[in-house]
Amino acid sequence: MAKKPIILAALPVAFQDDGEISIEGNRSILEKCVASGVDGAFILGTTGEFPALSEEERGTLVRLSLDILRHKQVVVHVGAASLYQVGRLIRQARALGARYVAAITPYYLPSTDEAVLHFYSRISDMTDGMGVYVYIFRERTGVPVSPELMARIARLPNIIGVKISGESIETIGAYRRLLPDGFQVLTGSDREIGRLHEFGADGVISGIASVYPEPFVAMAEAVAAGIEDRSELQSHINATVDGLLGDIERLKTGLRLQGIPAGHARMAVGMPDAATMALLAELNRKYGPVKRA
Repeated sequence: MAKKPIILAALPVAFQDDGEISIEGNRSILEKCVASGVDGAFILGTTGEFPALSEEERGTLVRLSLDILRHKQVVVHVGAASLYQVGRLIRQARALGARYVAAITPYYLPSTDEAVLHFYSRISDMTDGMGVYVYIFRERTGVPVSPELMARIARLPNIIGVKISGESIETIGAYRRLLPDGFQVLTGSDREIGRLHEFGADGVISGIASVYPEPFVAMAEAVAAGIEDRSELQSHINATVDGLLGDIERLKTGLRLQGIPAGHARMAVGMPDAATMALLAELNRKYGPVKRA
C-alpha cells in the first residue's frame, strides 16, 4: 500500500487596498489552513510573492504563521537573490522559532553548479538544528539544478528535502533515483498527487490547496487506503488546477469568494477578465466551503 502523500499548502499573502500587508487577511488564510486537513504550510514562497516583501514584513508573517499553525509543519521560505540576504532571513526565522526553512536557488544572474553548491553549503552551515529544503524552479530563476547536482547538495548536513516546481513527474522520478533514502522529494505539480508514489515522490506543495484543499486531502487519503479507482477524485483535482492555474490573482479571488479578505497581488500579474471571474465563481460554487446558517 502506498504511503499517504504529504500536502503542504503554499499560502498567498493578503494585502490591503493600499498594498500594506493585512494582518486580518493573513490570519484568515492561516486559520483556513488550520482547519483544512493538510499537513502544513509553505510560507513566503512564490505564491507568497516573496520578492515583493521586505525583511520586516517577512518577519511579521513568520511570527503570525508560527503562532496560528503551531500544530502543523511550517516551512519558512528564506530564499533571496544573495547569500547575505538568505543568512539574515535564516537568523530571523530561527529567532522566531522556525524549525524548517526552504531556500530557492540564486536567481536573476546566471550561476554555475559550483556556485550553487557553495550557496547551499553555506546555508547548511547556517542552519544547524533546522531542516532545510532546497527549492528548484528553473522557469522562474533561470538557474537549473540537475539531478546529479541535487544529489551532491543532498549530502550536506541539515539538507532534508527538495521542492521541485515546473518539471514533469517523470523528471521528479529522475531526481528521486539519485537521492538518499529518507530524503523528502516534494513537487509543485499538485495535479499529480495521486501518482507521486509511482515515481518515489513524497508529497506536494500546492497553492491550489490553499484555496480548495478538500480534493487534495481526499486524494491523499484514497492513495493511503489503497483505493484503485480514483478517477472521480482526479477530476475534481483537475477542475481546481485548471481553474486556478496557480495564478496569484485567481488564488486570491477564490479566497475572496469564500469571504476571506485576501486582497490583490502586490506584484504586477494582471487581473482576471469577466469570463475568468465567471469561471472562478462556478468553481467556488462547486468547491467552496459549505455555507451553514
